[in-house]
Amino acid sequence: MKSFSQRLTLHIMMVVLVMMVVIAGVLYFTVGKYMRDEAHQRFQTVTLRAHSEIQRRLSEVYVANINNVHEIERDIDHPDSLYDHLRRIVRQNQSIVSCGLLFLPDYYPEKGHLFVPFATRDTSDHVSVMRIDSVYHDYFKEDWYVEQIKHDSTDWVDPYFEDSLLTTHIAPRLLTTHAIPVHNREGRPVALLCSDMSLDYLRNDMLKESRRADRGLEKYLEHQSYSFVIDRHGRYIVHPDKERMLKDSLRPHIAMEGTQGAVRATIDGVKSWGYYRTVSFVEWKLVIVAPEDAILLNGRVLNLIILMVMAIGLAAIYFLCRRQIKGIADPFAARKAAMEHELSVAHDIQMSMIPSPSAIDHSSLTIHAMLTPARDVGGDLYDYLIRDNRLFFCIGDVSGKGVPAALFMSTVRGDFRLLAETESDPSCIVSRMNDVIIRNNSMTIFVTFFAGVLELDTGHLSYCNAGHKAPLINGKPLPVERNLPIGAMPDWEFKVQEADLAPDDTIFLYTDGLDEAEDAAHNMFGKASIEEVLRTTTQDPQVLIEHMKQAVADFVNNTEQSDDLTMLAIRWKKISLHHKTMYS
Repeated sequence: MKSFSQRLTLHIMMVVLVMMVVIAGVLYFTVGKYMRDEAHQRFQTVTLRAHSEIQRRLSEVYVANINNVHEIERDIDHPDSLYDHLRRIVRQNQSIVSCGLLFLPDYYPEKGHLFVPFATRDTSDHVSVMRIDSVYHDYFKEDWYVEQIKHDSTDWVDPYFEDSLLTTHIAPRLLTTHAIPVHNREGRPVALLCSDMSLDYLRNDMLKESRRADRGLEKYLEHQSYSFVIDRHGRYIVHPDKERMLKDSLRPHIAMEGTQGAVRATIDGVKSWGYYRTVSFVEWKLVIVAPEDAILLNGRVLNLIILMVMAIGLAAIYFLCRRQIKGIADPFAARKAAMEHELSVAHDIQMSMIPSPSAIDHSSLTIHAMLTPARDVGGDLYDYLIRDNRLFFCIGDVSGKGVPAALFMSTVRGDFRLLAETESDPSCIVSRMNDVIIRNNSMTIFVTFFAGVLELDTGHLSYCNAGHKAPLINGKPLPVERNLPIGAMPDWEFKVQEADLAPDDTIFLYTDGLDEAEDAAHNMFGKASIEEVLRTTTQDPQVLIEHMKQAVADFVNNTEQSDDLTMLAIRWKKISLHHKTMYS
């Protein structure tokens, strides 16, 4: 069995543990929110940088086309001079990797059915010119070409991979093209000036930026942050996996509303946050995908460190509390154990002070009693003795409970027994007890009390009630003067009353611990229940009290006893010629 100090330490530790769990929970959610907010700001900054760079390059291509299209229109009647314009456009604009003019079929009959002059920059930054109409032999059938010529409009062509016949690179480059109409002397669009911009730089730059944006711990995770770009149709145009570029689409997986923001979704089977920003010129979205585990990793590491510190602190608190409480609590526990032992001894002494049924051996009587204190000791009492062929008996209830009531009870019981040795009138006994208690009652304690004297030859009963509950004879209340309790007022005149018992009549006396016993809903046992038990039970005192005890136990149903409970049953058995009970 655990000692008092151990139990107290464990109780303290449980309180501390609950507090720590609450604090850890608050920290977990607070740190998690902070990490998500910080990641949102960090990755939005990365997308902003990438957005600014691509906007700058797109603007350079757009401005170059706008500024040079008029020069080309002035020389529209001299097709051979157009090569110089294209060479100059590529040479002067680093964002443009190639540039071409896509004329309407048969516009220059002397040049053949198609005429597509073209300039491109190679890997050594040298710009060369050529005709590529044999490569793009059906461009005039493309929807974008037809629409722009028809509506005389400027637009960006969806990204595409460079034709392998034109590239000097190891692998075809990913390009996007800005196309602007070129007009003849009559102002009719006859060609599109197409300037190509490589997107390979964007892929490399965004990969570098997304790696720079992590906190250095992502390399230990299965899934890491990465970036991609999707076009207006949702296709990947930049992605770490080149095989997915211009083939796979993001739209079935995630929907991004507005020009910028963050969205939580499952991307490629991984719970992630997508931070995006829209390039308005081309309606592309730059996206950085950060797995939720990567965002929360630093927070979880911090929470783990906090939990470890808390665990160490909890262990330290336990040993310190155990040591300190042991030094304080063990003497207290010893004193408590000694007090409990003393109370147990006091209980035994109190129980030994009240008579047992075997204390009366008389052919005319059967007596049985029960006293159950609400605590170790209580303030209820009963007593009986035989003198001069008379039975002197009493029952009482001292106000209060516990040790003070028990000490007062022993005084009252001693006074009754002492006076019963010399007095035969119960009202005199009660009056003299009242005088004695009043003189020595500095704590203003009072006692409800009933005293009776039964003539064993005749069954004549004289009795005096001092504020106690009326006894029951064969289940019917005995008429009593209520009077005041003993100790309530000096010089009170207590009245004696008389009655005659018939053979086998049973007097049942009890304290308020019986009729005021409560169940869990605070319903009281009540007088009606007492009378029901008396009506349905044999008048044998022992059987009667056992049945009454069981009835009240069933009623309260394990509810803690709140008041002392005492019962006393006396059966007069002498055969008499007077069978009629007379009350006065």
